[in-house]
Amino acid sequence: MADELNRQEVSDRLVAIFSASLEGSELEKAIASVDKRLDKFEGKWAGLIKWAEQKYGLPEESGAEEVVEETEEVNGTESQPEVREEPVERTNESSELTREEASARLEAIFRSNLEGQELEKLVASIDKRLDKFEGKWRKLILWAEEKYGPASEVPAHTETEHVEISETSEIEQTLELIISGNSEAALSNIKKMVSDNPSDPDVWNVFSSYFSSIGKPGRANACEQKSQSLS
Repeated sequence: MADELNRQEVSDRLVAIFSASLEGSELEKAIASVDKRLDKFEGKWAGLIKWAEQKYGLPEESGAEEVVEETEEVNGTESQPEVREEPVERTNESSELTREEASARLEAIFRSNLEGQELEKLVASIDKRLDKFEGKWRKLILWAEEKYGPASEVPAHTETEHVEISETSEIEQTLELIISGNSEAALSNIKKMVSDNPSDPDVWNVFSSYFSSIGKPGRANACEQKSQSLS
C-alpha cells in the first residue's frame, strides 16, 4: 500500500506506471507532473496510485503497441490523434469502456473546458471520433484530456472505496454552495460528479445552475439540454 511508501517510492511507482503506458510528449508531461501530484495529494498517496493504475494500467500489463499522437490537420487548426499500429498482437485498450461511457467522458471533458461554437463543434464530432478510433477509446480520451484539460482533477473512486456521502446529498450540498456564492467549491464538486456520473441528468442540471450563477447563460443552456437528453 502507498501508505507504507515514502515520497520517493511513490514517485518511482508513478513514473513506472506512466513510462509503461505513455511515450513522447505525453510521457514527458506526465512525469513532469509527478511532484505536483504528490504535493496536492499529500497523505492520500494510496488513492493517487490507485487512480494512476486504473487510468493507465499496471506497469506489467501495458504494452506500447499503440501510440496516439497529436498531429495538425493539413487544412485546419484542430489537432487530431493519429494511431500508429505495430504488427504485433495487442489487447483492446477500450475493453473497460463501452461506447456510451467513452462518449460521455469525451462530452464531459469538452463541456468542462469549452463553450460556444467550439463546444458545439466538438460535441457533434464525438460519434465520428469514436468510429475512427474504434478499439482505441482510452487513448482518445487521454488525448482529449491532454489537449483540453480533464473533466475532473480528483482521482476517481474505485468500486471498493466506501462513499459516505450519497449522490443526492452531494447535489444538495453543491446547490447550497452555489446559492451561498461559493463558486470555487461548487465547481470542484460538480467536476467530480460529472466524472463519476456523466449520464446522470441531475448532475447536468446542477452544472447548468452553476453556469447561470456566474453569468454564462450559453453554457447553462447547453448543460440543461444535456440533462433533458438524458432524462
